[in-house]
Amino acid sequence: MSSKEDFCYKILKKYSMLVDFEGTPHSKSVLEPIPEDNETYKQWKERVLGDAVSDVTLYGPIIDPAPQTRIKTLQYQVDADHLEKIFNSFAKAKEAQRKTAISTAVEKTEKRYESFSKETLEDILVSFDGSLEHSVSDFFNRFLNDKNPDIDTEKIMRELIEVYNNVVREYRKRCL
Repeated sequence: MSSKEDFCYKILKKYSMLVDFEGTPHSKSVLEPIPEDNETYKQWKERVLGDAVSDVTLYGPIIDPAPQTRIKTLQYQVDADHLEKIFNSFAKAKEAQRKTAISTAVEKTEKRYESFSKETLEDILVSFDGSLEHSVSDFFNRFLNDKNPDIDTEKIMRELIEVYNNVVREYRKRCL
């Protein structure tokens, strides 16, 4: 997508006007709308587009054309090719926003589950009302006594699985 369509899309967003032109605007960014309502088209064109731009076209609705108007004439007046490029630019901008939002949500979700607070583990252990075996309490207390402020989810799960697997293996050796 050319920067011209991106620039026209920015004008659409800032000024609610569909525009086409020939040449290169004097600035890559579209200036903010000025507060006065009395700015003329000429003043606006010079301020936003600059002197190097020519053949500026503003698009507007064609309200109830005469019945004998040929479709080719209407197509020429509307010149939808440029509008299609502007809307493609709009779609790309929206797609970029969507990808950024998804990426941010994924990062937040991953961060949320990569660790949890020590208070959470303490609350869970307290809920057992002292009925945990001493070795089980010792296992979890190692994580509570660690200097890190939070508990690494993957680390505790790996160690828990490893200990559980060793206990089951030892049980099978003795009992089977």
